Amino acid sequence: MFNYIIKRFKKIVIRILALLFFLIFLLMVFLYLNYKLGDKYPNPNDLYTYVENNKTYSYLNEKNKDFLKENDIWAFRLDKNGKVIESFNKPRQVKDKFDLTDVASFTRYYLADYPAFTYILGDGLLVFAYPKNSLDKLPFNYYNYQNLIFNLWLIVIFLILFLLFVYVFYRIDIKNILKNILPLQKAIDKLYEDDYESLDEDGELKDLALSINKANEKYKDLKEGQDKWIRGLSHDVRTPLAKISWELSKENIADMDRGKIQDQVQKISNILEGLNLTLSLTKMDKENFKEENPLKLIRKLIVDKLNENPRRQIIFENKLEKQNPRIKMDSTLFYRMLENILKNSLVYTDGKITVTISESNDNLIIGILDEGEGISENIIRKVYGEDLTNITKHGLGIFISKQIAEVHGGSFSIRNKNPGLEVKFIFEYN
Repeated sequence: MFNYIIKRFKKIVIRILALLFFLIFLLMVFLYLNYKLGDKYPNPNDLYTYVENNKTYSYLNEKNKDFLKENDIWAFRLDKNGKVIESFNKPRQVKDKFDLTDVASFTRYYLADYPAFTYILGDGLLVFAYPKNSLDKLPFNYYNYQNLIFNLWLIVIFLILFLLFVYVFYRIDIKNILKNILPLQKAIDKLYEDDYESLDEDGELKDLALSINKANEKYKDLKEGQDKWIRGLSHDVRTPLAKISWELSKENIADMDRGKIQDQVQKISNILEGLNLTLSLTKMDKENFKEENPLKLIRKLIVDKLNENPRRQIIFENKLEKQNPRIKMDSTLFYRMLENILKNSLVYTDGKITVTISESNDNLIIGILDEGEGISENIIRKVYGEDLTNITKHGLGIFISKQIAEVHGGSFSIRNKNPGLEVKFIFEYN
């Protein structure tokens, strides 16, 4: 899911950058068009400079008239009394004599709706008038009227395009998200159904699809495991119950073997205790684990078992360089982990048993090796596969030990040595 968000974020960034480059392109076009449109008419100051430099006995001579005509500009010159003494293409509606108020008006604003620009010539004035709607005449400056209208349209078009792009990107993203999420939603709805169809583990949401598929696989494994547990429990409890039933069915109470009944009841109790422990280990809270030295537990276990089996030989080999290894553990469970293996060796073998503790590559290794005939490879495969079917006689204790090791963050290995069975527990140093 996180990768999907990252990829979406990358796409958003790429689109923003693309939009940014597009906006820069529009800005360049905007500036270019402004330059071309603004270059249509000469600057009034440049116009005056040209006329001033090319004047003869009059300002509006033929050369200057040609220049004014080329730029679609008309002009006239006033004397100190406001009378027109020289003109070029002056419209008829424009007066031939102006008073002070007229001069003040067109100097600051417009002359008959023509943008006019005034320059002082001694005791007179030189006036240049541009076409209507060509330049904006402001009190403090001038501005191209067509440029203003054009720029306003550009702004409107820009806003429309920007909103259009945002909306298109929004619709594309929403469509893609819904397209990717819809199969996930359907899969989640059918996650625990028999007709669940595995999701395609490709595309942007492949991590999430993989997690959902794994969840369904775990559910199937759990369901299969539960079925196997029920079948295994049913099989292993059936035999003791049959024996108890046989004893109870005897007509003569004196013929009943109470010891056999108690043994069978104990077997059932041990089976149920083991199954309950395996269930509780899956919900174990590791926060209460404490760092302890496993050497003390191993020595205590060996002493306890030698006291219970004084005729057996249990050899302890300590190959540690440091005699104070520390493992974060639950001491009761850790003891039970080793006891299950050692107890199996004591019950089902006759030779000596070797318990070894060593270290390799910052790992602590605890091994238990007996001299018996080993166990079936089928049971070993079931222990690794967490299949409890028909393994409660020898394998349930081994399976519980494997679970306890994994709860402590360790690993478990078991193999037949021919002769003997070797079980190892490997833990990383804290």
